[in-house]
Amino acid sequence: MTAFGDDLNRFVQFAERQTRDVFVHATEEVQRSVVEGSTLTGAPGQPVRTGALRASWIGEFLSETLWRLSTNMAYAEAIEDGGSERGRFNPARGAPRSEVGGYHSVAHTIAGWPRIVEFVTRPTQAAA
Repeated sequence: MTAFGDDLNRFVQFAERQTRDVFVHATEEVQRSVVEGSTLTGAPGQPVRTGALRASWIGEFLSETLWRLSTNMAYAEAIEDGGSERGRFNPARGAPRSEVGGYHSVAHTIAGWPRIVEFVTRPTQAAA
């Protein structure tokens, strides 16, 4: 192989590592935003009364380019939607009965995706 070919192969390997690192860091930030809350996205995180909902969120790599965050808690959707089983905010229920967390963490995280990407692609983040 030529020197140019060797350089090209090294660059391809570098780009693949960088892409994988950005993907992994992005999944970490998404999970942190939904579960714990994030100043990047404005997500409040999951309310904590018993800790069961917060602990139930599982991130899993389905392939090299596909990742899923999910929970099996039946009431997770009601918490996301504002405390109502019908998906509407119920003012009578008010804020979640928790000193941490709140409603709409998934929605805030989705809306904040561009900020997550910006954060995980900063040169200082890539070196961390």
